Amino acid sequence: RKADEGLATLSKDGRSPLSLRRVAYVSGLSFGIISGLFSITNILADSAGPGTVGIHGDSPYFFITSAFLTMALVLLHTFWGIIFFDACERRRAGGLGLVVGSHLLTSGLTFLNPWYEASLGPIFILTLCTGLWAFSTAGGSFHNVLKCLSCKGE
Repeated sequence: RKADEGLATLSKDGRSPLSLRRVAYVSGLSFGIISGLFSITNILADSAGPGTVGIHGDSPYFFITSAFLTMALVLLHTFWGIIFFDACERRRAGGLGLVVGSHLLTSGLTFLNPWYEASLGPIFILTLCTGLWAFSTAGGSFHNVLKCLSCKGE
């Protein structure tokens, strides 16, 4: 808020050039991309090492499930950023708690790997639910989606 006030005093029209929703989206996406890069870097380092995944009873689906998990984590971080910023702005401790709790749940589910069905399924369900929650938090509605899909001009 202090940065917002400072930017508003520097702008010509007296308004802040930053939108809270844009900042939330960009910061969530940035955290997600960084998380995904670290995750994929570790996976690629494993693939370049000695041996081949799957020879000694390991899952042959290691790389594809890692890619899907990384995709889900990038999306989740984006959604969490939107929800977290909104919860901070509106002073809703429940929203903050659910974001932190779902983050811990997602991290905990990865302990079930290499039993990928037990971790990827719930993580994708959580991603879908969190995405819908972020969509409604950002002001989206089912009516707007239908209007967008109908491609009718106003």
